[in-house]
This record gives sequence, structure tokens and C-alpha cells, in this order.
Amino acid sequence: MIYRLKLHKDVEKFLDKCHAKQRDAIKEKLSLLRDNPRFNPQLDITALQGCDFYRLRVGQYRLIYEIKDDELLIFVMTMGNRGDVYKK
Repeated sequence: MIYRLKLHKDVEKFLDKCHAKQRDAIKEKLSLLRDNPRFNPQLDITALQGCDFYRLRVGQYRLIYEIKDDELLIFVMTMGNRGDVYKK
């Protein structure tokens, strides 16, 4: 099953501000995430404790996302630097 990706508008703005090389790396990881959002040996995915969200690590950036299995949707809620993303 291939999941659809939906990015929050703040995530889209963040990606627009990234350098092209970083943006391409993030988009590549997101395309891999669509195959299996819970486990992929090529990705660094962690389930966050105390909630139903997951974290994807791409270099110094972290993406926090939610999986909606009934809609086959991955909703990327926030993205940011390693130390800042968990404060939102």
C-alpha cells in the first residue's frame, strides 16, 4: 500500500527556505516513507512516547507526522531543527 503525503503549510514554507540539496534529500526520504510509514530499514523512524505520532530524522532535521490508516494518509505536522521541533 502506498500512502499519500500531506504537508502542513508551515512544513511547505520550511522546505521552500531549505537549500536545494537538503530539500532533495528530504523529499527522497518522504518518498521512501510512503511505502511503510512505521518501519523502513533505510529511514530513521521512531514512535513518540505518549502519543500516536512518529519522528523521521533527516540529518539535522526532524519531521513529526501522524499516520491515518483508514485514509492511507501521512500528515507531516511539523518540521524543524533537532532541538526546536519537539517544543511546538
